[in-house]
Amino acid sequence: MPIYEYYCSKCKKEFELRRPISEADAPAFCPRCGSEGRKLISGFASKLEFYIRPTLKVYRKLPEEEGRGEERKEEK
Repeated sequence: MPIYEYYCSKCKKEFELRRPISEADAPAFCPRCGSEGRKLISGFASKLEFYIRPTLKVYRKLPEEEGRGEERKEEK
């Protein structure tokens, strides 16, 4: 059974559901708040010892660091 990824716009969180292919397009509800989630496009995964999943990172300059070329890393 495949695992599908969804995004809840109310919680701003991703969640996964394992469901049959026949239910792939059925609505998915967030386990935290119950809102309907939006289906995300997932990358390919196989049965290997590991796989690489891109992380969401934002780099921005803080006001006190302007002009010094330093960046602060924030994780979403």
